[in-house]
This record gives sequence, structure tokens and C-alpha cells, in this order.
Amino acid sequence: MLVKIYNENRLTRQPFFKDLINYLAQNDGVMLRQIHRDFADVKNIDRQIDAFIAAGLVERSDKRYSLGLECFGDGDFADVLQKNPSVNSLSKNSFTAPFFVEAGSNLAQKLDESWAFQSLKNAINQVTLNFSSRYDLSTDTLFNYFHKVAENLPLTALEQEVYELIGDVDPEYALKYMTTFLLKFMRKEVVKTKSDIFIQVLEKYAYIEKISEREYRCLLDFSEQVIPEKKFTDAKLFIAAQIQQTQPLTAFISLGE
Repeated sequence: MLVKIYNENRLTRQPFFKDLINYLAQNDGVMLRQIHRDFADVKNIDRQIDAFIAAGLVERSDKRYSLGLECFGDGDFADVLQKNPSVNSLSKNSFTAPFFVEAGSNLAQKLDESWAFQSLKNAINQVTLNFSSRYDLSTDTLFNYFHKVAENLPLTALEQEVYELIGDVDPEYALKYMTTFLLKFMRKEVVKTKSDIFIQVLEKYAYIEKISEREYRCLLDFSEQVIPEKKFTDAKLFIAAQIQQTQPLTAFISLGE
């Protein structure tokens, strides 16, 4: 069994952590000297293992080491995986802690292919940009771009093009200009303006389209639709809710309070 990590943090993103948990998943109850022998090239190995133990991700008992984390598999969600999802139960599910799923399982595939609902707000105005993305972040959305740049995650081809335009710009700064421009479409179907890097980014994501040299049309609707948010503190409950999110929503603009 191999382990797939979701919601990675600084600790779980370490290469040795990933190697170790997959090693322990296949070799339960290992002595420290065996770990030293099989990971002879890893520096500060004892200190790193102690950090994993302190986080509850690795267990040490009678001088033997095993997984301390819960790794979910298909058997843990047999009933949910067979259920027909309800389109009426869409929600913005939130769970921030790392969790672990058996790699290559049907569960991992369903989770990756499920839809997460995202929103971007700013402090300048009441505009909220709403998106839906595959849970594995493979969908090109502005939310995913800012998240991947902040977390130093690999970029898609389109995201690489966006990076060449705006790099690691502060999201608040970028959204100030983008949302101020998008607000103009509440009054006009066609807006005249000179192109800049932020307008080019909106164009790349197909949130607007250029119809002449200095004229643009918005491709996002303004909507009062509200997607309820559900915050979870239990990984299993979160996964059960998330894998039922099988329908995307078209990106839209809303105005908050």
C-alpha cells in the first residue's frame, strides 16, 4: 500500500516523511536500526522521526516504529462510494488539516475528481469571485493560481503563462484591479479600456473576452447564488461529503455585504 497525502503542510511535505510513511505502510513494527540502514542517506533522521511522532503521524512502541496516522481506503467508504450523489446538496466543504488516503484506490480517484467550490474576496470592494475546481487542483482557476504560487506547487501550462505576466503578485493587490474592472460590467455590457497585465489574466481565464482593440465583454454572470459553507474537524466526515460533490458550478461574480 502507498499513501497519498492531502492538505500537505510543512511537515508532511518533507521528502523523508513521504518516503517513511510509505515504508512503514509496507513494513510495520520496524526497529530504528533498520530505518537507519534503509535510509542511510537521510540527515538528522532521529530528529525528523521525533517530529513525526510528536505530530502523531508515526508511533513508537517497544522500540518499534509504525504508522500513527489513519489512512483511508475504499472499505471505509463503501456505502458512500455506491451512493448516487444529490445535486441539491452542494456546499463549500472545508477541512484544513492533512489527511491520508490509499494511493490508487477508487476513493482517491473519486476525491481527486470531486468538485471543490472556491471564492476570492478582497478588502477594497464587495466583489467575490466564485469558482469550482477539481479537488486535485487540476482545473485552471484564479484561486488555484494564487494557492499554487503561495505553496510553491507545480503550475499548469496556462498557470505558467499567467506567472509570466504577474508572477507572485500579492493577491490582494491583483484583485483590487481585477474586481474594480469587473464591477464596470454591472452597468455596461461592453467596457472600453486599455489592456494591462491584469486584464490579460482575466482574458486568459476566459472571464472576459476582447471584442475589439479596446473593448471587452464579461463572460461571468453576476449572481446572488450562495453556496453554503461547511467546516469539518473530522477527516472522514469531510471525505464522505466531498466525494459526493460530482457537479461543477459555472464561475460567477457575487456581491457580498
